[in-house]
Amino acid sequence: MAEKKSKNWWWPTITDQASAIEASKAGYWAAVIVAVVTAAFATFALMLQKEIVAVGPLAYIDAVLFAVIAWRIKKYSKFFAVAGVVLFVIEKALLAPAQGVAGLPLAIVVLLMFVNGARGVFAYHRYAIGETHAENV
Repeated sequence: MAEKKSKNWWWPTITDQASAIEASKAGYWAAVIVAVVTAAFATFALMLQKEIVAVGPLAYIDAVLFAVIAWRIKKYSKFFAVAGVVLFVIEKALLAPAQGVAGLPLAIVVLLMFVNGARGVFAYHRYAIGETHAENV
């Protein structure tokens, strides 16, 4: 009977291209979640004509940026994987004074998802290059 390995969601082990692909999905879903939640808050702010937790209608720009980041992470773009981490950290730092520590636990989880996604994307390319070199030998 094969022993089933438990997955470490917080910091997945990346040992091959398949595990890199799985890890990169975390970054994709983090960007999707941020895009959808940001669009929802921007919509509420637009409808109520006032900012909600320091988010106004201009947050649609952020939602689009994160949607593009999600799309590019799905295509294993290193640049956009890093951009997702950096943009998320910058936005959380800028919103921290207005939002306080209320959303900190969720922000840490989403940040881990972005970081693991970036780890997965970089590992994907590392293993893809290794497999290409192995085929050419």
